[in-house]
Amino acid sequence: MGFGENLVKRGLITREQHELALGLQSKNRLVGQIAIEQNYLSEQQVSEVLEYTDGKPDIYFGEAAISMGLLTLNQVRYILDCRTKRKVRIGDILVRIGAISSETLHQEVMRYDAKRKRLRNILVCEPSKTVSLILERWLKKYGYFVHVTRTGEEAYKLAKEIKPDIFMVSSVLEDITGIKLCYKLLSDPSTAGARLILISGRVEPKEIDIAFEVGVNHFLTKPIKEDELINIIYQLEREESDKKPEKILIVDDSPGARMIIFKELSTTWANIYMAKDGKEGVEKAKAILPDIITMDVEMPLMNGLEACRSLKEDPATEDIPVIMISSQTTQESRARGFEVGAVEYFSKPFGPGLLTEFMKMLVEAKKISKREKILIVEDSKITRHILKYFFEKNGFSTTTVPNGVEALVAIPEINPDIIITDCYMPLMDGFTFAREMKKQKERRHIPIIMLTASTAKSDVLKGLAAGASDYISKPFDESELLARVDVHLKNQFLLAQLEEEKEKLQKANEEKDKFIGIAAHDLRNPLVSIKSFASMIASNDYDEETKEKFLEIITTVSEEMLDLLEDLLDISTIESGKVFLNLETHNIGDVVQNRVLISGPMAKNKEITINFLGSLDIDVVFDLQKIEQVIDNLVSNAIKYTKPGKNIYVSIEDYPTLVKVVVKDEGLGIPDEEISKLFIPFSKLSVKATAGEKSTGLGLSIASKIVKAHSGKIGVESKVDAGSEFYFTLPKKDAL
Repeated sequence: MGFGENLVKRGLITREQHELALGLQSKNRLVGQIAIEQNYLSEQQVSEVLEYTDGKPDIYFGEAAISMGLLTLNQVRYILDCRTKRKVRIGDILVRIGAISSETLHQEVMRYDAKRKRLRNILVCEPSKTVSLILERWLKKYGYFVHVTRTGEEAYKLAKEIKPDIFMVSSVLEDITGIKLCYKLLSDPSTAGARLILISGRVEPKEIDIAFEVGVNHFLTKPIKEDELINIIYQLEREESDKKPEKILIVDDSPGARMIIFKELSTTWANIYMAKDGKEGVEKAKAILPDIITMDVEMPLMNGLEACRSLKEDPATEDIPVIMISSQTTQESRARGFEVGAVEYFSKPFGPGLLTEFMKMLVEAKKISKREKILIVEDSKITRHILKYFFEKNGFSTTTVPNGVEALVAIPEINPDIIITDCYMPLMDGFTFAREMKKQKERRHIPIIMLTASTAKSDVLKGLAAGASDYISKPFDESELLARVDVHLKNQFLLAQLEEEKEKLQKANEEKDKFIGIAAHDLRNPLVSIKSFASMIASNDYDEETKEKFLEIITTVSEEMLDLLEDLLDISTIESGKVFLNLETHNIGDVVQNRVLISGPMAKNKEITINFLGSLDIDVVFDLQKIEQVIDNLVSNAIKYTKPGKNIYVSIEDYPTLVKVVVKDEGLGIPDEEISKLFIPFSKLSVKATAGEKSTGLGLSIASKIVKAHSGKIGVESKVDAGSEFYFTLPKKDAL
């Protein structure tokens, strides 16, 4: 992330201010100006390129100029190098336009620098004592560790000792040219990681091409300016911060080949190590445990095939992908490479970017998290290796075993989603293994795909009879094998879904039976009361005043039954998914205030004060009747569970994408262990209404489903003896 983007993320500048600063920085125009100064392009050609890039933020000047045939790659690299030295930092532009203060900029630069990867160790090789002293003073001012040498021999010796992060070398030295010294450093595995800056009085076009081919990262032209020097180093540090962290080991006896591979990979990866033969490569691999190894085949002491075999025999290094690189690319040589465990075979010379892209794919494949696990049962080590690499490349988790006996032992531990097995193996063949698998009730559903070189129909029938789901002949086609595996995994997924739906239906039936049982119980008791009091009235054993009381009780119980039936009908409709919302635009503040006024008499009867904390003029789309039902439920519950003399507070909170209605009481509160039951139908809590008010146990469940049908949320925060705060949210019109 760039410095400007970092300021936007931290909220110190707006996105608009950042874009304005980038416009003023105008990198494309600066590149065009440098191209004119270097006599690479005319003003007319620069105008054509700028016109082409105008309105296309993803296309840069250099890319456009190359595609238009106006510049070469090395010319663009040199122009960008010049731009790095001359560009105005975006922080200075932000201060200039008043988006940020100088003090804040300084603090943020310090914070940003602390997080940036620092290349602190710098080696300078400059014959001029004056120039070297100036460079040393500037670099130390910015916190870098600086070593100064005068000759190429002295610099090379010190570089092998201190292994600098950055090597700054003059193009002209007493004993060697700067370019040749750079080549020597990059060819040596112990110093190849240094970033190279070539110092020159005047850079000739031919020198630019040679320097870039050798591996020089940047040019610094005399007379050197402090800001240009620091810009270059900051650019190198930004490039390092953007590189991938995986460790790469290059094993090759040719210095030229090592350098070519290093140049390609170093633009993407920060941690690159080198070894000059197979023996040293194995030793380094065991010491640093790299993520990927590139291995030359023909090398002294130990060739690449022997080195790869040695790595695969060690449990610590057996899973490290090894890419063979050789000029020998016959089918036989490739087969030998795969046999010892290589994942791929590249022939020299390979096209630019091909190795990098393949290695990126290997890295990304490790990050793909598919849940499917594959068990490979195969006695051939090479086939096991090829299958494992193939499936892991496609994101599967794989386990390999050499026979059916070990597979039966491994299955309970790994619980595979699919099994790939050979037919003919020692100890236990694939047919016997499949039969044993199908005897296990809990695992007989796992698909088994059989692989074999046999084309006999009898083997196919034998495998299917043993319990195999599919059959593929060797040599197999990767795309066909992957397609078949995907089909069986999808079938497994569909079966799992059916089982899940079956369990849901069973649970729903159980809930329905429980629901009907509770409802029948809650309706039976009041019906018994009504029947009893009706019989007592009909008996003529009571005076008129008593009969009037009995009629009042019958009326009250009937109203409670009606409330329960209405709630039952509401929740039944919502549960069935047939709820219909009459969505219209309403002022949420007016609606809430109106429901508070209607609830006022109920609160007054219990000497409770309802405080409405102001109205908000906000239009929201909702079903008026149903949201009124939610508000009434929350307010009436607050009244039920609050003691006389206490307060209830109703408020509305405004957020960018939603409104939040809050009902807060000073009531009894709810124990933590009971909060999860609040929105479940017929849940009974230990907290009782303060005046013995009745409850159906369905109100909050209905309210929850109404709010969710509006794409809102409902919740509660509560503390025993301190009260509860119920709330629900509704999305604003623009958020729907």
